[in-house]
Amino acid sequence: MQTGLFARKFLASSSPLASIPLPSARETHFWYIMPDEVHNASLLNQYLELLSPCERENVLRMKGDKLQKRALLARVLLIPYRSSDTNSQVSPSAFNFRKNLFGKPEIGVDVEEKQRRLRSDILSFARRYFSRHEVEFLHNISDPDIRRQEFIKLWTLKEAYVKALGRGFSAAPFRTFTIQSRASKGLQISSETSSDELQIVLEYSDASGNLTDNWQFALFELANSHYAAICVEKDVNIKGKGSSSLRLKVWKTLPFVEDVCVSGTDEIVSISGLS
Repeated sequence: MQTGLFARKFLASSSPLASIPLPSARETHFWYIMPDEVHNASLLNQYLELLSPCERENVLRMKGDKLQKRALLARVLLIPYRSSDTNSQVSPSAFNFRKNLFGKPEIGVDVEEKQRRLRSDILSFARRYFSRHEVEFLHNISDPDIRRQEFIKLWTLKEAYVKALGRGFSAAPFRTFTIQSRASKGLQISSETSSDELQIVLEYSDASGNLTDNWQFALFELANSHYAAICVEKDVNIKGKGSSSLRLKVWKTLPFVEDVCVSGTDEIVSISGLS
């Protein structure tokens, strides 16, 4: 199958997608898909044909239909398939994504289920992986459910940070840095509404090595079921200006079928701190 031809036929047979402008300076677009809502086998097969041979092999190597579908949708979600991105001149399978020296994309994103359960006690787990200050923070929360939620928020932020570094968990152990919150005005969850900015303060232990703190974060609740954290590098060209705050737009998508901006809706809840 010719993937470029498939894309044109597929888009022609569907309702036209609205033109989506590329992100402006210091604006981040977050796209997500709900795998459990995708049931069309024909659509999934067509998505598979969009991948390069190497990526297709990686997807099919996953064990089980559920993992294969999640891997496939995750990769298809990254394809810049809109005509505004490529002017329809480039086959999706021809795209490769730039990676840093550690083989990772130059941005950190993590999504965790709000109802995630741990087999061990929260504090015991935190003492093993978190910094002393973070353990103290969790210890001071008496309500078990709130403590669990705050633990998941911390974990999501820390995962996003080490992913942005491209180092991974083993190379940047969670215990070597502390995440704290400091609220100030600025973070805009959509172009129409704004809320408090979540400023994450990174503090390091003596064993932190070459970790860096030139990053900014967004933390929000997604679809009432997950926490999502984004970590991007600060713009060194903007100093002491309010415009340096992160602007975020969130989209729910079914690639080639539908794009819905959910910023400013009940699907997205900004979190202005670790309460």
